[in-house]
Amino acid sequence: MIVEGKSLVKKYSEHQGLLDASFTLSEGRIIALAGGNGAGKSTLIRLLIGEEQPNGGELHWASVPSIRYMPDDVNFPPALTAEEILQLLGSLKKESAKEREKVLKRVGLWDFRKQRVSQFSKGMRQRLNLAQSLLGKEQLLIMDEPTNGLDILWIAELKQILQEQKEQGKTVLFSTHLLSFAEELADDILLIHNGRVLMNGAIQDVLSETSCEHLEELFMQKIGLDKAAKR
Repeated sequence: MIVEGKSLVKKYSEHQGLLDASFTLSEGRIIALAGGNGAGKSTLIRLLIGEEQPNGGELHWASVPSIRYMPDDVNFPPALTAEEILQLLGSLKKESAKEREKVLKRVGLWDFRKQRVSQFSKGMRQRLNLAQSLLGKEQLLIMDEPTNGLDILWIAELKQILQEQKEQGKTVLFSTHLLSFAEELADDILLIHNGRVLMNGAIQDVLSETSCEHLEELFMQKIGLDKAAKR
């Protein structure tokens, strides 16, 4: 266990972010934080990275949180090059030039390292965002909708990169609204709907407890039961 959430509540003036959300995230796993728009995924991520505090409930970390973070979008300084941005961020994380080179090559931006970010496509900016999240040795990598702006090739590469992180003993939590993508890539699922946790655990265990073959089918079944209960 890397972190446990107990009855987390997060309220905003205009909506409910999380309502009595309890879950456990296991170490050394790829975990999909899944749910539709407004489900509470980004709210939970902000609580995990310490950007916001819950109105109720608690987060219990197994040790002092050691986190790398990939937001859903970053407004990099447009006048800087990819090389300059990673040099700045790398110096903050005390990463060597060799490591920065390795990361830029891994995300396919080494040949564009001298190019200003203002000239980057959306997909290239997202890959630079991915690159900065790969810098550092923190145990937990949290990614908010990492597929945003990526084409088919780089979504496939992203899958490989996350598997590489797992092989290095890291824990990865990524948010997505695509249950098919979550099922294909992740070991575990944390599915949120309307601020509540619907499923949490190993995907195969979650599915084996039901007659459903896929997460999408199980999700629709649970939503149907929830709607019926509220009538």
